[in-house]
Amino acid sequence: MSDTRARPDDMADGRRQRSARTRLRIIDAAGDLFVQHGYVATTMDAVAAGAGVAVQTVYHVFGTKQRLLAAVLDATIAGDSEPVPVIGRDWVRQLGGQPAAAAAVAELVRGGVAIVHRVTPMYEVVHCAASDPEIGALLADNRRHRYDDQHRLVELLAVAGHLDHRCDVETATDIVYGVLNEEVYRLLTVDRGWSRERFERWATTVLARQLLEPG
Repeated sequence: MSDTRARPDDMADGRRQRSARTRLRIIDAAGDLFVQHGYVATTMDAVAAGAGVAVQTVYHVFGTKQRLLAAVLDATIAGDSEPVPVIGRDWVRQLGGQPAAAAAVAELVRGGVAIVHRVTPMYEVVHCAASDPEIGALLADNRRHRYDDQHRLVELLAVAGHLDHRCDVETATDIVYGVLNEEVYRLLTVDRGWSRERFERWATTVLARQLLEPG
């Protein structure tokens, strides 16, 4: 007769999976509430109710509302709950493997626009709450990470020989940083009513002209 009792490793895996699902439910609920009501007006009790868990669980998993906001922002940037940084994503590998300069820039813009499109509503939440020193630090940290990620993407263009010889990596990164960000995306898609597709076409045209050798 086979032993059907759960092994300790299986039980641990089960607990980890349940914990991951709980964490994701809390992040999803918090993200919706932050966007709907803002950071200050959203309570941990409301997040717990939205996630279908006890408020003690929310505190146990995240500790503070500031850390919960940081987790929501991280998940929004990534697009999922997988612990894979932007530079390790499939689209970045595709960018690095593009033999044509224009196609590489188009891949960079597609990936960058996908991120800012997801993040813009949550970025507004963080920006509006930035008078709180911890949230202000989170906003500054987010900007630093975005610049660092874009610097690595531009380095991929440089290594492949795609950059205009008159444009060094630092200058090219500054240009990408100035075009592909939540502020510019919001100005054009919200204030001016552009579609995401129009923004992507514009950004691709601008960056191709700024970064690549004249054709």
